[in-house]
Amino acid sequence: LEQLEPYYDHVLIDCPPMLGMLLVNALAVCDRLIIPVQTEFLSLKGLERMLHTLEMIHKARPSPLPYIIVPTMFDRRTRASLDTLRLLQERYAARLWDQVIPIDTRFRDASRAGMPPAVYDPRARGVVAYGRLLEFLQAEGEMTLPAEAAG
Repeated sequence: LEQLEPYYDHVLIDCPPMLGMLLVNALAVCDRLIIPVQTEFLSLKGLERMLHTLEMIHKARPSPLPYIIVPTMFDRRTRASLDTLRLLQERYAARLWDQVIPIDTRFRDASRAGMPPAVYDPRARGVVAYGRLLEFLQAEGEMTLPAEAAG
């Protein structure tokens, strides 16, 4: 990645949430972690496992890794989404992005059309929400989230 620094301002490494060589290596080299969490009960269990993994990684890093939790696939019509978001707000307030990525069928439509969602429908709710997330992350810039916040 150091060889790419002159060419890119940011590099995103998308990893499966299971502990494996790819995730461990990505956590070892990253500057900040974005943890997407579907607003479903089982996703909370996955988040807990991820945070446990992060605790182990912190022991091997010179400094703790700042991270933010991003609620995704939020459907305000379902109790599961509402309850999960409430639990995320209660347990991880200091680490939780204050907005959500809504469930959006336009993503499936874009995939079926073989197009990026932002090209397929730039005004889709999900596209707009991801745009807000990007703006938030860019505004953070060189500022880092507190590494040892409650949560």
